[in-house]
Amino acid sequence: MNRIKWVNRSQPQTLYSAVLLSYFSAVFLLLGARVEWQVAVDILEAIVSLAASDRTAQNLADAVVPAAVTLLLGGAFVVGGIGTSSERRWGHWLCSSAAVYSTIATLWWGARFGLALGVFMRLMFDALLLVLLFHPISRSHRRVWFT
Repeated sequence: MNRIKWVNRSQPQTLYSAVLLSYFSAVFLLLGARVEWQVAVDILEAIVSLAASDRTAQNLADAVVPAAVTLLLGGAFVVGGIGTSSERRWGHWLCSSAAVYSTIATLWWGARFGLALGVFMRLMFDALLLVLLFHPISRSHRRVWFT
């Protein structure tokens, strides 16, 4: 049985850097979205109060969905990074999916609200993560070593 690894220095530099960048992406995503520990409690309270009040499903969606998507995407970056460093195919797939989704969401946000400096920086990190994950060296290592 393989141990779970946070980082794996025996992997190629492109894959090792992609794992570290996925962790940094999760941290900066959560910091940039101002997600606090109280968010999970707020989500639960909003779901419970839906039945007890006249709040509509749209009000619930406006309050809960952005925080939930941010938490899920941050979790996907972390779990995908762990899976990738542990040389698991599902980990690489999850990390790649999170990077693709994050890139598309950042492009949508920039098109809708304008390309501010923060959006441009986020887009650069997303593009770099995609390049590192889909680099030929990373792909060949994944084909040979990942289970």
